[in-house]
Amino acid sequence: MCVASLVDVKDVQLRNFARPVQAVALSPDYKNDRTYLSGGQAGNLVLTIGGKSGTSSTSTTTGSATATASGWLGTIGLGGNSGKDTILHSGEGTISTIKWSRSGKYIVWVNEHGIKLMRSNLMLDSADAESAWKRIAHIDRPNEAAWEEMASVWKARVEWIDERSLETDDDDNTRGTSASSSATTKLKQQGKGSKKIEKLMVGWGGTIWIINVHPGGMGTGRHVGERSIGKAEIIKM
Repeated sequence: MCVASLVDVKDVQLRNFARPVQAVALSPDYKNDRTYLSGGQAGNLVLTIGGKSGTSSTSTTTGSATATASGWLGTIGLGGNSGKDTILHSGEGTISTIKWSRSGKYIVWVNEHGIKLMRSNLMLDSADAESAWKRIAHIDRPNEAAWEEMASVWKARVEWIDERSLETDDDDNTRGTSASSSATTKLKQQGKGSKKIEKLMVGWGGTIWIINVHPGGMGTGRHVGERSIGKAEIIKM
């Protein structure tokens, strides 16, 4: 796998994971933290941090696998690398999708068993520092009768929702018309008074979900005094 800058030809990182990589997600702050997530047929969600510009390296997760720089890569000084790979999750089949939320606080990934949500290391208060890379929720894949026959075709599609895009155009309001569908209207209603909630839309097979991701904080009721890292709430469309 190669991560290359569009503006600096020397800013290249080459990584050998020894298996096909099917999903990659760069940190929203990649320019500064040099962090990205990747996954594929090995079923490992791999966090990669660091690495010098213009270098290649062998992933620490692949044992004896080697990365060889040649051709034009060799001309820019590909060699040793101090980057570090950490497996955050494994053992549940091929990972097909990874995406950071719009704020960078959350990560969603999808494997053969379902949808996973995790708190990232970005925008954490000092009191919540230990929440970095902790899983928030697991949501089982849709339970449909034809799943076994259609599993290779029904791949999950996930998108973090930009609520600003749900705003009705002023001109439409002036004319007394609305461009919002019933689904859009539902999303707007759910978002009122919930500015800290981030929303994820998932389409998988014949199922569409909206997942509200609530931020963590101090617990209430029987959980008073306890800190949570967040929770996910599923809304079926």
